[in-house]
Amino acid sequence: MKIALIGSRGIPANYGGFETFVDELSKRLAKDFNHKIVVVCDKEQQKVNNNLEELDGVKLIYSKYSKSKNAILYYYDSIKLALHHSDIIYSCGPAGALFGYLIYRQDKILITNPDGLNYKRAKWNKFIQKAFKYFDYFASRNSDLVLCDSYGVEKYIKEEYSPKATEVIEYGAYPNKFIDVQNPKVEEVLNRYNLMAHKYHLVVSRLEPENHLEMIIKGYQKSSREYPLIIIGNKNRYYKKLKKISNMSVLFLGGIYNADELSIIRANALNYIHGHSVGGTNPSLLEAMASKNITICHDNNFNREVAKDGLFFKNSGELDIVLTKLEENPKRYVNQIDELYKRIVIYYNWSSIARRYDKLFESMKK
Repeated sequence: MKIALIGSRGIPANYGGFETFVDELSKRLAKDFNHKIVVVCDKEQQKVNNNLEELDGVKLIYSKYSKSKNAILYYYDSIKLALHHSDIIYSCGPAGALFGYLIYRQDKILITNPDGLNYKRAKWNKFIQKAFKYFDYFASRNSDLVLCDSYGVEKYIKEEYSPKATEVIEYGAYPNKFIDVQNPKVEEVLNRYNLMAHKYHLVVSRLEPENHLEMIIKGYQKSSREYPLIIIGNKNRYYKKLKKISNMSVLFLGGIYNADELSIIRANALNYIHGHSVGGTNPSLLEAMASKNITICHDNNFNREVAKDGLFFKNSGELDIVLTKLEENPKRYVNQIDELYKRIVIYYNWSSIARRYDKLFESMKK
């Protein structure tokens, strides 16, 4: 089958979750299932790729627009480009469905991944939040299938918009290759960031209000702590507010984009604190589970769906209690670590995810 993946910035992955997803899925569908895969990349990716036309069996085509500068035009142009190379167009993000009429004229299939509940993200103003509701509506009206990354997102889409059809396929992760590994590279990375193995609490997150970083910092600071709180994420305007409420034990390392460095820091954390609240299956949470971290999640249906055997908190007081128990006796959570790691190996793995996508695409042949 000919399948075009649009809406990410492109491959190889250099930015975020959608790019990693498209990178992993496209290559596996091409190599393991012999589909003809096209990925539409944006203007910036074209420069990074130096006009590369193929990567690991995946055809690359380029839009003249940048997703970060003009997302709507980027989706429009991506669909126009994809029409010439596909039977199925898979849109990462709901805005592509605004141009569903272009697809139906060509008798193609449109699948849309709505990417969580974007309208709830506090970083957006009221106008943009309303626009995302509008995008979700059109995704439900114009898509042959709305494909959600969690059952929580699917429930919302079905109740709110009654789409033609829905399915759920989550994201994947790899077991962290630096778990219990002792080599000079691990020691060098930990030393560079002034970290001691298994003696720090970790957050890896965009610094945004809906990720409950204020709640995490306040919960951490409610009691005297033996270990520091390490926060990894790009420093933005919200960072200034977080920094004001943080004591000397809360350390902001900024963004870390070297994959091995981040994996080493994850693998050597005492635990991982996950405050995300408006997404579906979050890649950062999967990475924590794959790193054998003790996971402590904000208590919502999305996180409970993924980390069923994890620890949860609704407010800073509950987080304080969990962190105090954890520092007193980390070994009490060994079974939890093993159960969550097992979920990565058995269920949230890229081979399984690609196989489910292949089965889905085959079922939609016209």
